[in-house]
Amino acid sequence: MVVQAGRHFLVRLEQLGGEAESFTLAQLSSSLRGCLGELFGELGLGSLATTLVLKHYCAGAAIFAVRAPRKHAPSVRAAIAAVRFVNKRPVRLSVIHAAGSKRTARRAMLSRLEQTMAALEQKPTPAQLGLCEDTVLPAMPQSLLPTPVGSAMRDALGDIRRVMRDLAAADD
Repeated sequence: MVVQAGRHFLVRLEQLGGEAESFTLAQLSSSLRGCLGELFGELGLGSLATTLVLKHYCAGAAIFAVRAPRKHAPSVRAAIAAVRFVNKRPVRLSVIHAAGSKRTARRAMLSRLEQTMAALEQKPTPAQLGLCEDTVLPAMPQSLLPTPVGSAMRDALGDIRRVMRDLAAADD
């Protein structure tokens, strides 16, 4: 068995303008590979054809993981930053963590997912509900309070939980 040294990037996807859309890993991969081809030509794209891997896309947290060989890590990182469109929608991709092992990358992604989940589950403030700042909210279950995004928030939380389960069970 040959072990290849690789770099694992945790990438944040930020959608610009318009309403948010959920992408697939195939669409993200196609955009990243297209950008690699534009920046480094066929030689650069060919050297990463079989070794560039995108995994664990979480639409709720808008993050995913990219694995690339260590010797090509700088060019992959440049291509990630250069991606401007996914599925003809304007986006910004940025590397939020770079790791040298799967374990470190998995820990970073789980940590980021937990932070996002905690932020989504926070009790809304009176200002978020459109009330005056000095309004005292009655004691009631969190589920009964109106939320700004409603079902979209539940979908995001469900997606985050799914990816967390997949990461816990993954042995890639």
